[in-house]
Amino acid sequence: MHLKRRLNLLDATLLIIGNVVGAGIFTTSGFLAGELPQPLFFIGIWIIGGLLTLCGALTYAEMAGMFPHSGGDYQFLKAAYGPWAGFLLGWVSFWIINPGSIAALSIALVSYMKGFFFLNTVLSEKLMAVGIISVLSFVNYRGVRLSGTTQDIFTSGNLIIVFVLIVGGLLVSQNGNWQHFTVVSPVSLPFGKLFGPAMIAVIFTYSGWFVTAYIGGEIKHPERNLPLSLLLGTSIVTIIYTLINVTYLYALSLSRLKDVVNVAQVTAETLFNRGFTQVVSFSIILAIAASINATILAGTRIYYAMASDNIFWSPLKKLHPMYNTPYVSVVSQTILACLFVMVGTFDQLLSYVVFVMILSSIATGVAHFALRWRRPDLTRPYRTWGYPVVPLLFISFYSWIAIQIAYARPTTSVFGILITLSGLPFYIWYKRSALQRGQ
Repeated sequence: MHLKRRLNLLDATLLIIGNVVGAGIFTTSGFLAGELPQPLFFIGIWIIGGLLTLCGALTYAEMAGMFPHSGGDYQFLKAAYGPWAGFLLGWVSFWIINPGSIAALSIALVSYMKGFFFLNTVLSEKLMAVGIISVLSFVNYRGVRLSGTTQDIFTSGNLIIVFVLIVGGLLVSQNGNWQHFTVVSPVSLPFGKLFGPAMIAVIFTYSGWFVTAYIGGEIKHPERNLPLSLLLGTSIVTIIYTLINVTYLYALSLSRLKDVVNVAQVTAETLFNRGFTQVVSFSIILAIAASINATILAGTRIYYAMASDNIFWSPLKKLHPMYNTPYVSVVSQTILACLFVMVGTFDQLLSYVVFVMILSSIATGVAHFALRWRRPDLTRPYRTWGYPVVPLLFISFYSWIAIQIAYARPTTSVFGILITLSGLPFYIWYKRSALQRGQ
């Protein structure tokens, strides 16, 4: 049995948008207002961040077209450096990145849903988070088409509310002030500050844009639709992020935006009324739910690809006879995510591997060059526009972020690398086991 191609270009594009447009865009701008007290920089950083993300999308697009299979970075790293490189990424993804992210997102979702339910104890909140993970995992268990449709509904609902907030706020509401765009702080701001903590926050808000590369084995006409979904998804997200921050600044001056956590809700209350903040809260709920669903879908395909290559636990490659999903991978990931929620120790683990996640993106960017040099014979349905400048920009900027993180948190970064390298003995063991079985 093999995975079936049941997702179209619209599904793939909405998967990217839904995975990227999470809670971050509704909360990050308050921090940026404190870091960048100039309207031009406050808006411009989202455009620059979007262009850098687009450089990444253009870089990944070529490799996604070359390897239209499940696994994403795993496939790219394996092709460029060998199976061990892909395995290490999959190893840390299986044990920490994906279940930890699902757990963190589910707890964040519960925090926004508390206003709609009677949750007055920590245990009740954790049980609800487990319930959310279980329900969305069951959706993914039942089939990729059902998962894709669920993603389309979550993302479309979120986009409709965001569209109303932007269009209604900028064109209908009279409660904003365009003068907020001309008030300049007396404090001079060095241009280089754009590429410090503020830009790191923006890039993390854009993170998740490469999600469709992980489900390449289930996208129709992948040689065309995989690269195109990456380009369309990142471009649309950049437009959304820029316009929503224009709306924030229209509603509130930078001095009022500074350090506000619930920026979108305060903006909605200013431009409309207190009742509309409930609608924005619902938008955030849909956005987080979309991110959880996308992470569940993408993560399981990494384990499936590794097991299919006989370098990971073999049951993870089993496909359900009726639903054609890697159901053992889905169940395994669900159990780990639920355990993380109940034990509550994943925050520190996630902080350890942030550095590794950045390094894997850099390694994938370098893999683009390695494959151009070493495998010019491979078919490339799409070739990166602006090569070699575009991939170099992507690699250079992500390297700068990695340096910043390593400098700020050296011990945590080293622990992340050690956790990742702990997979090497298991890789050797899986390889030997496969050889002994004659696979």
